[in-house]
Amino acid sequence: MTRGMPRRGPARPMISVAATTGLTEAIAAAGVRPEPVLRAVGLDLEDLADAHRYIPCRAFTLLLEEAARATGDGCFGLHFGERFRPKNVGPLAYVILNSPTFGAGFRNIARYLRVHNQGAEVSFAADGPWGYIRQRLTDPAVPARQHNEFSAAVGLGVVRLMAGSRWTPVEVQFAHPAPDGVSEHERVFGAPVSFGHATNAFVIERELADRAVPAADPGLYTILTDYLERVLDGMPREDDLIASVRKAVGAALRDGDPTIGRVAGGLAMSPRTLQRRLRALGTDFKQLVGDTRRRFAIDYLGDANNTVTEVAYLLGYSEVSAFNRAFKRWTGATPSDARRKEG
Repeated sequence: MTRGMPRRGPARPMISVAATTGLTEAIAAAGVRPEPVLRAVGLDLEDLADAHRYIPCRAFTLLLEEAARATGDGCFGLHFGERFRPKNVGPLAYVILNSPTFGAGFRNIARYLRVHNQGAEVSFAADGPWGYIRQRLTDPAVPARQHNEFSAAVGLGVVRLMAGSRWTPVEVQFAHPAPDGVSEHERVFGAPVSFGHATNAFVIERELADRAVPAADPGLYTILTDYLERVLDGMPREDDLIASVRKAVGAALRDGDPTIGRVAGGLAMSPRTLQRRLRALGTDFKQLVGDTRRRFAIDYLGDANNTVTEVAYLLGYSEVSAFNRAFKRWTGATPSDARRKEG
């Protein structure tokens, strides 16, 4: 059973459990019990219960392949991606949807994707009248058809949230060999589909990249990019336990008070083991939560566009008064006083 990013042995690319939202229901809707399908790739229902955890990207890729086999649906990944709601992935989706232009949105996918999925790479490039949104999985050792097609269908959903539900690419390209039939692919994408390419890709009209994203919120965009930059900065090095805990705490802040049970589970250890290892490094979980919040608070308050109420919310406080007390304990001043001194 895999609960989070392991800290020992060779690094394994991980993917957020948010990518599996609705997956077990899709398997069950096909008349198949999901538990045996999960067991076949070393997972169980508990592994997928918390969207803030991570599982190995290889396990997710194999899970989609096994689901296709068990349900008899050769296009399982395509169909699951077609029904998947892109907003399930959280801040990454919202920073794309609030990007100033489509091109900026494509570049943000490339920059921030590893916050959600460490096992894939995305790039955007223009060539004459065409633009290419390319994607590839970094593990060549496992069959990838279902994952490729899932990702492409989700990507289509993301662009349609910006461009409208009738948008279609000029062409869809896949890295895996052609299946026996492509009618479902052509139905889903509304475009010609080809196979056996060096990468997966959407071919689009170049001018789309320069088009403004309708209804994008510049203020929210700034907050989200700042948040994702902090997450990237805090992404841990192998065997760096404190950095791992900081990253997990930072990711959990938006949902309220981070608990040692959730963070320890995400790191594949018990709360007692995590606390023991942290104490051996001269700190403890409560201290790391407070220090992470303090760092984020100072950064957020440094941006005059963030109100104290917004900062309290971003740090997981349900009441501004609780944030005020904590900030005064950390710094000796209230957030408003600290801002006035800086001003």
